[in-house]
Amino acid sequence: MRHYAEKRDQIDYFREEFFFLSNFYYSKLCLDGITFSSAESAFQAQKSADPKVRSAFAALSPDEAKRAGRKVDLRPDWNDVRLSVMRRIVYAKFTQNPHLARWLIETGDLPLIEGNTWHDIYWGVDLRTGEGENRLGQILMQLRRSFIENGIPAPDELPESALQGPFCGMYLDDIDIVLSDCACIVNPANETLLGGGGVDGAIHRAAGPELLKECKTLGGCQPGDAKITGAYALGAEYIIHTVGPKYPCEDHERLLGECYRKSLDLAYSHQAHSIAFPAISTGKYSYPKDQASRIAVAAVYEWLLTHPDTQIRVVFVCPDRRIYDCILGELRYIAQDES
Repeated sequence: MRHYAEKRDQIDYFREEFFFLSNFYYSKLCLDGITFSSAESAFQAQKSADPKVRSAFAALSPDEAKRAGRKVDLRPDWNDVRLSVMRRIVYAKFTQNPHLARWLIETGDLPLIEGNTWHDIYWGVDLRTGEGENRLGQILMQLRRSFIENGIPAPDELPESALQGPFCGMYLDDIDIVLSDCACIVNPANETLLGGGGVDGAIHRAAGPELLKECKTLGGCQPGDAKITGAYALGAEYIIHTVGPKYPCEDHERLLGECYRKSLDLAYSHQAHSIAFPAISTGKYSYPKDQASRIAVAAVYEWLLTHPDTQIRVVFVCPDRRIYDCILGELRYIAQDES
């Protein structure tokens, strides 16, 4: 059962369809001219007074930034300014990504509590003891009230575009996949197809409850296979759900390639003009990012070569800068070899 499947009177778990509330959610934001991949990366960067150190955090994932933030030399005033810094970053995250602001408004008047099990009682609440000041939750609720009363303001800054391509019919971007203008959005689902964390949870959140209702009729999905549904409130025409392999497992390379090939088969059979892929299996399924990138690009390129009559546009959507760079390297290699 999904954590939020039952009626609730508070949101105390920033995961699944409410992962967007977490600082670890991939959502580009610009702060002082630097584009970060997440609020966590931006926050950890602000611990340093050195502009070069801050810029280095732009290339880090939320997890990497969290670890790196423990090692930087703290600016002298950090304890005095960290709360105001967090307010500024959360404000930038939601105003520069209006879809997230709309999702925040849709939480209504429910209390927002960053429940955790890692003993953070400054920003959140320890779910085991109930202790905590929930400062992040308070910031979010204050921002939500402001959006409801005053509307979503225009941002002062905007992140830089990272769209690259075409590379033999393939493109690369680092946006939130729910913002893609492609006809088909690929969801890296689990075998139940009933929603989960990460990209899966975000897609379910964006599409709305009708998606879950349709997914319940599909009988799940096996690794390496793919199934198609409507996109509902997401804005695309279709969502293609594919289940990547957990790494390592028997035949994991073939199964990962099949996720891309079968997703493309479904898009082709439904006469879709474009498809957006996330980096399948590179999250909680732990597929090495460089290997997964090689397999993804090779599988798509081979499919395009065997379907010369198609005009389908393929976009790899990789907000994780490490995967973005891996995919970019593979695309450039293919384009160079083709020329």
